[in-house]
Amino acid sequence: MKSATRLAVCSIVSALSVVLLFLGGITFVLAYIMPMIVGLFMIMLRRTFGTSSAWITYTAVSILSFILVADKECMLMYVLFFGFYPIIRSEINKIKSKFFAWIFKFIVFNIMVLIVQLILVYVFGIPFLDEGEGKAFILLFVVLMNIMFVIYDKLIDKVSLLYQLKLEKRIKKFFK
Repeated sequence: MKSATRLAVCSIVSALSVVLLFLGGITFVLAYIMPMIVGLFMIMLRRTFGTSSAWITYTAVSILSFILVADKECMLMYVLFFGFYPIIRSEINKIKSKFFAWIFKFIVFNIMVLIVQLILVYVFGIPFLDEGEGKAFILLFVVLMNIMFVIYDKLIDKVSLLYQLKLEKRIKKFFK
C-alpha cells in the first residue's frame, strides 16, 4: 500500500476524529460516547494500515484535540484511554487466562478514569461533584463507568468482526 494513501487516510480519520471529539462537548453523555466512537476508528487503521499508523493517528488526534477541543473531559477520556485501548487490546487478550486479562483491563481502565478525574479537578479546576452530591454518586459513577467499559469491550469485538467480514476486503481493494 502506498505511503501517500496511508497518510491521506490517517489524516482524514484524524480530522474526523477531532470534529467528533469537539462535538462531544454538546452534552455530558457525549463526553464519554464520542471518545468511544473515535477509538473504534483505530480498529480500521490497525487492521488496514498496521499498528504504527494507528499509533501515529492516535498521537495526532491527541495533540490536536488538546488544542482544539473545548470539553477537556471528552479530550482526556480519548487521550488517556479510549484512543489507545483498541490498539493495545489485542495484546491484552493474548494473556492466557481470560480472568487475568479482564482484571488487567479493569485495572487499566479504572486507573485512567481516576487520572482523568484528578486532572480535571486539580489541573483544569473542573469540580467532579456539585454541591449536594455525595459519595453515593461517586459509587454510582464508578459502577456505570465499568458497565460502560464492558459494553465497549464487547462492541470492539463486534465492530472488528463486522469490519473483517464486510468491509476490510473492499477497503483494501479500494486503496491499492
